[in-house]
Amino acid sequence: MITVIQAKERINQATKTLKSIEINLSDGLNKIISEDIISPINMPPFDQSAMDGYALGDIASESYQVIGEIKAGDNPKDLTLSKGQAIRIFTGAVVPNGAIAIAQQEIVARIDDSIKLTATLIEHKNIRPKGEQIIEGQLALEKGTLITPATIGFLYGIGIDKVSVYSSPKVAIIATGSELVSPGQKLTLGQIYESNSFALKAAIETLGVEASIISVKDNYEITRDAIKQALENNDLVLTSGGISVGDYDFVGEAFQEVGVKEHFYKVQQKPGKPLFFGKKNETTLFGLPGNPASALSCFYVYVMPTIKKMMGHTDSFDLIETATLTSPYARKGSFTHFLKAQVKNNKITLLNAQSSAMLSSFAAANCLACFPGEQEAWNTGDTIQVIRLD
Repeated sequence: MITVIQAKERINQATKTLKSIEINLSDGLNKIISEDIISPINMPPFDQSAMDGYALGDIASESYQVIGEIKAGDNPKDLTLSKGQAIRIFTGAVVPNGAIAIAQQEIVARIDDSIKLTATLIEHKNIRPKGEQIIEGQLALEKGTLITPATIGFLYGIGIDKVSVYSSPKVAIIATGSELVSPGQKLTLGQIYESNSFALKAAIETLGVEASIISVKDNYEITRDAIKQALENNDLVLTSGGISVGDYDFVGEAFQEVGVKEHFYKVQQKPGKPLFFGKKNETTLFGLPGNPASALSCFYVYVMPTIKKMMGHTDSFDLIETATLTSPYARKGSFTHFLKAQVKNNKITLLNAQSSAMLSSFAAANCLACFPGEQEAWNTGDTIQVIRLD
């Protein structure tokens, strides 16, 4: 049995970023750019008005003659302002040749086709110079950048509609157990509703990744064949249940028969001790515990960082957020504990119902509180690491 730190190290070392593909920028949200992006244009591509107002041929005249109007989208290439001249201009419009500054309309008094300034103005005021934001040929975004809504707006703004990103993994979830019944059906004695695969699928989808669900009964041949097929057709396979040591826990034996290379089995942690991690060629496999809270805890601690690294994140295994405890916590033994909790204003409150079989506290939690195995007691006000769930 290995420690949490050792488990993360082995997973991190065995996980590779997936290949790069080109996609439409509109489909790129939450993906990682796989190559540097160079701006194809200057932005803005011309000297641009930053205000609604008047472009002036100088800033020293007592009054100015208004000779026309330029709105956004107009092309005033044949227009040049002289001293004593002004032109009505709107935000985003091309600044005409000869313009020294833009007088915002709030400091302008206009009578017919003549204007006067009611406040002083300096040269270049309210003019966005060509290339102020970025110059043609300049690095726009580095390889490894996460695509956010702002990223999408920026790239569209410089004329880019396709990007190279790291692929998202194809994921299959195999739920095992003859006692499992699909929600919506009537339960009979001894049955429970299947929830793990739905929770895992939803958690995966928060990363912008799709996952398929495969349900199998407690039959060795069916379990083995389902695992074999999933490994052949996916980048990542998760099994839920069947990895313990019961007479009907067939998953571990099936892993061996289909050729999965074991990297570790069992971690010094609660919940989720019976966690399996292995590889079959380039496909990654996690054997998650069957208890709902155990499965979901293992997902957030290990599987989610793995998916993110596959997608090009470079720091996905780092626990960097911290918070202070609002109550003491103590436990015996050397196992790391992951407890459902709520964090607000950098203060963390531990929740009740921490059993590995209970999801009620998970439903109310926005983080997992991490209590490492080398320490046995924490006091109110102590700083601990947290894994955010939101």
